[in-house]
Amino acid sequence: MFLREHWYVAAWAEEIGEAPVARVILGEPIVLFRKADGAPVALEDRCPHRNLPLSAGRRRGDALECGYHGMVFAADGVCTFVPNQAVPAWARVRAYPVVERDRWVFIWMGDPARADPARVPGYNHRFADPDWRVVNGKATVKGGYRLILDNLLDLSHLAYVHNSSTGNAAVAERAEIIFSTEGDRVRQVRFMRDIPPAPVFVDYAGYDANIDRWQTTLYMPPSYIFINNGTLRAGNARPDEAALRSQGSWGFEVYHAITPETEATSHQFWAVAHPAPFVAPEKLARFNVQMRNVIEEDRVVYEAQQRAIDRDPDAIGRDVNPRGTIEADQGLLAMRRVIRRLYGEEQKAAAG
Repeated sequence: MFLREHWYVAAWAEEIGEAPVARVILGEPIVLFRKADGAPVALEDRCPHRNLPLSAGRRRGDALECGYHGMVFAADGVCTFVPNQAVPAWARVRAYPVVERDRWVFIWMGDPARADPARVPGYNHRFADPDWRVVNGKATVKGGYRLILDNLLDLSHLAYVHNSSTGNAAVAERAEIIFSTEGDRVRQVRFMRDIPPAPVFVDYAGYDANIDRWQTTLYMPPSYIFINNGTLRAGNARPDEAALRSQGSWGFEVYHAITPETEATSHQFWAVAHPAPFVAPEKLARFNVQMRNVIEEDRVVYEAQQRAIDRDPDAIGRDVNPRGTIEADQGLLAMRRVIRRLYGEEQKAAAG
């Protein structure tokens, strides 16, 4: 179940250069490259002549040359050269709208006529902020994209999956859950009073006593997640809007763009950002390693889930088959309702 009339992250900006880059997005093979002026281009990664991926060819000016028979395809997908003959009318590939913004290259997978750049998510502005430090990466996950969204909308798992860094038992056992929907957006807050600090809050913030902690997760269609983490010494925090948007005395922001590759595999573009003074320079490398480990710990969970789903005949086509739900599932269930509704609206519009 893919939403197509949306912008997805296709790559980190630094991933795309002169050499063609192959990527599968929403089940479609895509080739990405840059023109001489640096503008990113996305084309169907399949020569219409004999099906060799264009990513196996090379850039020729602002176009791609197929590595099999030398046909050349311009940035708009139209073939401009066939050796030793005129260009036939059928010689073209699909060109996808792309926008580069704040270190992400976005691709529009729906009707090109509806590709409005104003709809590109603009929440990742920290990536270019000189007063913040950012660790980022891309994970290739052998699991469906909704499993990743589920994980990020139920942060009680930090107590069990990430208890060596960002989590401890209190995160799961002593949280007040504040849930809300804002149109197509879903927000779930976990607000914890007077709890022991998890390891990273001891190591980098220097907490030596209990804290108040908050985690605010915001889901935005089709598959974006923003998480704000903040803390204060116990007894000083209140779950008001200003506080929930801040990091308090110490915290960080987390950005996820989950781009489906296939129904059962995903591209996870992620970043963790914090104000520069929050991590001492001599500790920054260790902090970055810990954040990368968090992503890897989650990847192990997603892929184990997907293997279990693939073995369950009752889950085929549904990606999960839970026997029940718990209170902490409010956010992820609302997210799935949004996706189903938007998918239904897209299907109805496509049917005319």
